[in-house]
Amino acid sequence: MKKLLLILVISTTSFSYAQGSQFGIKAGVNYNFSGDLTNLNELNDAADDVIHGAESKTGFHAGVWYKLNYSDLFLKGELLYTQFENTYTGTPNYSMVTKKIDVPVLVGMKVFGPVYVFGGPDFQYIMDEDFSLRTAEITANDFTLGLHLGFGLEFKRLSLDLRWDKALSNNSLEFVNENFTLDNRPNQLMFGINYSFSKVD
Repeated sequence: MKKLLLILVISTTSFSYAQGSQFGIKAGVNYNFSGDLTNLNELNDAADDVIHGAESKTGFHAGVWYKLNYSDLFLKGELLYTQFENTYTGTPNYSMVTKKIDVPVLVGMKVFGPVYVFGGPDFQYIMDEDFSLRTAEITANDFTLGLHLGFGLEFKRLSLDLRWDKALSNNSLEFVNENFTLDNRPNQLMFGINYSFSKVD
């Protein structure tokens, strides 16, 4: 909580020093690496995912953003809806759909030309985690903290970015009265397209 308050204070005071601001929308696709199951022999280990079942682990994100520019530096806040799905081979097959709200607070820097890098904390609210196997009660955390790190290319009103979304806090799902847990902490690559409604200074 103290870290969140500090970020809010810094963000508020930054308005007086900003050389320009932008706001816009973004959308993109994400590929999730999380979702490992333990202690259930009937389900395959989801860690072997790049070749097997990669399509089932893709998702999407969309939202809005606001950015304050400081010469070659910038402070950017985003509000994103993110959804991804994992599937597990068994008899029958099982699926896990996660829906969450992301609020990343990013600090970035222009490197050269259109290239920029960025990073910062991501405050996550898990809206729903729907597991198709409904034989047991599921317990999980609603609020988690993550980290976004990435780089992008900016071309006037349009920009592209690729980032790594990594959870910093635990969010393992526990299936009450069953013999397994599911590690559903976000660990994903996100490719996004950003559009700015205001001109780039």
